[in-house]
Amino acid sequence: MAALILGVCSAAFYLHPIGVLRWLQLVRLGWAGVTRNEIALNDGLMTYLVTGGYPEQEPVVLIHGMGPSAALEWREIMKTISEAHYKVIAPNLFGFDGSEHKQVRYTIAYQAGAVEQLIEALRLDHVNLVGHGLGADVALYLTVDHPERIERLIIVSGGLIGTSGAKKLRQNLLPGSAEALRAQVETSFFGLPPMPGFMYERMMVDVAQDIPAQSDMLDSIPTDEAHIRSRLGQIFNIVTAIIWGGKDQVLAVGHAQALHAVLPGSATAIFKDTGHFPQLEHPEEFDDTLLFFLKQREGGR
Repeated sequence: MAALILGVCSAAFYLHPIGVLRWLQLVRLGWAGVTRNEIALNDGLMTYLVTGGYPEQEPVVLIHGMGPSAALEWREIMKTISEAHYKVIAPNLFGFDGSEHKQVRYTIAYQAGAVEQLIEALRLDHVNLVGHGLGADVALYLTVDHPERIERLIIVSGGLIGTSGAKKLRQNLLPGSAEALRAQVETSFFGLPPMPGFMYERMMVDVAQDIPAQSDMLDSIPTDEAHIRSRLGQIFNIVTAIIWGGKDQVLAVGHAQALHAVLPGSATAIFKDTGHFPQLEHPEEFDDTLLFFLKQREGGR
């Protein structure tokens, strides 16, 4: 029986490697009390990861960036944040993983509207919003349009990166070949054993369905970031923090300094030996930093 199960798993991994990697991470999260749910919103079905707990817990919504992990990029921190008595929700944005894929323009504005629909549908109030990479722009867009809904805004390795930053994201995180995907998968799913090149060709098939949404979001950066900049005055009384990797090879730490300059009063934490995914590379340090920011009050930054 064990040999049969191993054979089935091996065959599944051979046919759909990214799908199996995602499934294995979901199983591991299940042991930690994190479940994968789905909800019907105005624009379609959205899947999301959520921790257990009770309704009165303060909500933390985690918005992912680019890459094959989607919401699973938060897998290393959800349990710890939940144990600090927060309700943690990590949606898969539309066009990613198990959420709705359809023929629309997946702009930053569109994704921000989808997250706002999710917050409304789950009846969340005074949300702590955390956005990573391209998800940081989604978090910013939602915050400037609905500041009354947001308690704290924490930006991780992204946000207001401009066309030059969009180009870097496209070059580094939007795979155009199996070799490019290899580096991205090794960053997103730590601990993978060495695999032959043809496996990355199969992975390209798995991630291809998510590429249009990522490309659309990158294309929308000039217009949607201009909207964000025009309304930054709306969030002057929201606790805002920036977390960045000092060795980020995708978006250099200079972006964090520029972001801090346009967000007066924002706190900044730089992880000196960390790259573009601090929540995966150094989850314990990230947990401590995020929890510190979540405990801050307006006026006490």
